[in-house]
Amino acid sequence: MLSNKAQKILDEYFNLPFDGITGVRCPYFNNAHLKQRAQLRVLVGKGTPQEIIEEAKIISIQYHAGLFDKAGHCCLHNEHTGKEVNVEEIRKFLIDHNLGVECSGFVTQILRAHFKETKNIDIARKFVVASPKNILRWIISKLRPIENISVCRYADNLNTQKIKWKDAQAGDVVVILETGISNKFNHILLITEKTDEMIYYAHARAWGSEGKYGHGVAKGIIKITNRNGDLVEQMWTELEKIGENNETLKELKQAKTVEIRRIIV
Repeated sequence: MLSNKAQKILDEYFNLPFDGITGVRCPYFNNAHLKQRAQLRVLVGKGTPQEIIEEAKIISIQYHAGLFDKAGHCCLHNEHTGKEVNVEEIRKFLIDHNLGVECSGFVTQILRAHFKETKNIDIARKFVVASPKNILRWIISKLRPIENISVCRYADNLNTQKIKWKDAQAGDVVVILETGISNKFNHILLITEKTDEMIYYAHARAWGSEGKYGHGVAKGIIKITNRNGDLVEQMWTELEKIGENNETLKELKQAKTVEIRRIIV
């Protein structure tokens, strides 16, 4: 199982701890589309749940959106429209202002808490992100480690080791490289629990079928139906979708590389 602190962060991504409203699932946001540099990690999809909330409050107050009062509490009614503030309105506000988390940021924040609590190790500082030979890049990676940990860093043998799916446990990751129709995208899933029959995972993603406002963090289950088969050959269920309707499984099948990896500590 994940550590208590890691589980708390995981739960908070699925129910962002806003003051005054519950049930806000963290949206997906990938900075690759905007290509912003030298920004706060919360503005590039790498923030914690609390950092996302604080930035939402700042933006709401700064631009008079009316969703939060000056103390940072969710208003019962929008100050401008008078309408009741609900979960979907808050999610729409977050998405419209590019606030959310991307897949590697989601995994890193949870595993950082997990290994700090269980091993007293900060994986963000331990990960090899850049070679000291490239001094500028190396310095930046040390000053801003979380912002520079991508899916490829989890696929690096300096940081993780490949394992068989039968040996997987909570805290391991599924690395998906060169997927999508053009094989240009990478993705990562976090294994949250493992039994003899099931592998449970969580990730931050955007399914095309969910449109502009439906995406975000999600959970799925891998039912072991073929013990001699690869991970992709098992039964994947997410949002009650299986087979070709499960876009996560579709991405795995399109990928050039799918590996389960364990962080080296």
